[in-house]
Amino acid sequence: GQVLVFLDSHCEVNEMWLQPLLTPISEDRRTVVCPVIDIISADTLTYSSSPVVRGGFNWGLHFKWDLVPLSELEGPEGATAPIKSPTMAGGLFAMDREYFNELGQYDSGMDIWGGENLEISFRIWMCGGRLLIIPCSRVGHIFRKRRPYGSPGGQDTMAHNSLRLAHVW
Repeated sequence: GQVLVFLDSHCEVNEMWLQPLLTPISEDRRTVVCPVIDIISADTLTYSSSPVVRGGFNWGLHFKWDLVPLSELEGPEGATAPIKSPTMAGGLFAMDREYFNELGQYDSGMDIWGGENLEISFRIWMCGGRLLIIPCSRVGHIFRKRRPYGSPGGQDTMAHNSLRLAHVW
């Protein structure tokens, strides 16, 4: 297809989740979009709505969620307007296939897990794209309590990937 949709395997989509993601991409193929990521309990599978947040990061290059200021939610479109986001979580997004290829796809120098979401977010912004959270698209995600897998030789892949991110960008 023309649009690639990435979803972690431990997600559950809602009704009408896809259409709001496709509209901004159809208007500008260099737009990368993310749904609001709701929470599914890993213990009970209970589904809970998340507040509207956007991605950020700290000085250690670790992803974090930041609340969206109310002033940004009070525009003409209200709480349904797309929200610019510096970064994305990484496991739930959609983008134009050609744009993904132009950006170089995922960085093959990254190891297993951690930091790839920040790397591709930086690349989107630095290479002429934009990254949006779409409040009208909601997808449930099981957030694990711990990292579900290790790495060969016990290496700290998060540290490796964060260092690569800092060196590349």
